[in-house]
Amino acid sequence: HIVQYLYRLQPSMTEHVRAAKESIGFVEPIPGMQVRRTDKIKEAEFRPVEEYMSSIERYYDNQKKGVEKRVYLATDEPAVVTDLRNKYPDYTFLTDSATVTAASDASYASRYSADIHVGII
Repeated sequence: HIVQYLYRLQPSMTEHVRAAKESIGFVEPIPGMQVRRTDKIKEAEFRPVEEYMSSIERYYDNQKKGVEKRVYLATDEPAVVTDLRNKYPDYTFLTDSATVTAASDASYASRYSADIHVGII
């Protein structure tokens, strides 16, 4: 319980998160994935979107038939959103377009700005 207390959101951030979820149609439960491209290129081997989706597909294989296949997608590369939507038309990918654009356009130094971090949360 102490960890939950320490990591609680301030009221203004709680409202920001609520509004962001509402604006993209976020409904729980929903699996999510983070596909990093721009800042991880030097640190990690490239992974195709199919590798990410294998876990998502397993998740939905264990759900009731007919459930809408929705995925929360966090990424710093707009092309990933397009790629996933084209390759997996039976899925609805929810993402915050403004955060994706800001992350992809951001210089390395601005990745640590307050605006970017609020978008990440």
